[in-house]
Amino acid sequence: MVKTERFELRLDESTIDRIDAWRGEQRDLPSRAEAIRILVYTGLEAGRRKAFRPTSSEKLIMWMLGEVLRQHKGYEDMKSVELIQSAIYGGHFWGLEWEMSGIFHDDVDDPEALDFVVNTMAMWRAIEWGYEKLSPVDRQRVEDQVGYWGKDPKFDGFDGNEEGRYMSMAKFMVEKLGRFEEFRDRSLNAHANTVSTYREMLQKYAEIEARRGSPAYRRAGQLLNADELIELLKLR
Repeated sequence: MVKTERFELRLDESTIDRIDAWRGEQRDLPSRAEAIRILVYTGLEAGRRKAFRPTSSEKLIMWMLGEVLRQHKGYEDMKSVELIQSAIYGGHFWGLEWEMSGIFHDDVDDPEALDFVVNTMAMWRAIEWGYEKLSPVDRQRVEDQVGYWGKDPKFDGFDGNEEGRYMSMAKFMVEKLGRFEEFRDRSLNAHANTVSTYREMLQKYAEIEARRGSPAYRRAGQLLNADELIELLKLR
């Protein structure tokens, strides 16, 4: 378990306003405390990370690409082109790191976390498909035995404050890669911690899938039945 230490931090109003403005620009809208942690970590990492120093060939490529975009009448972000070319002229490459922090970072999604997100979304797809095919009687039975979470169960996503990395991966898969299209019109921000619950549900789902390895289950079909849904949703 990672040990943490609580301490009091006082900031002037203008600094807090700048932090809140930065928060508002982030897709997952971190809490103020999480935003400060991210900014502190980013600042510490920036001190260790090698500064951006393009070679002469790279500068030429950057410049020529800028000129190509200048000739493109439909290109809207001419401000970025001017910034990059000004940085090349003056050698102010630190300015690009400041202004384009979303590009100059070392963040890489953890493969295990990605597997967890994919497996979670696949499980919820199976839950939603299974529930959709239940008879009215079985739907009522699921609701009676599970309660609130047994009525029209849907994948809510992950907590945007504490589980932003998981939510970001899920949204990228849906919005940019076109995977799990049935979740496209959802925010995928559950506004509550879900990771630990999903891990428990995945363990139960694996048990159900193992039971499905028998001939009897293969004959019964692959959709989750009411009893299996009750097993899973009781953990929700």
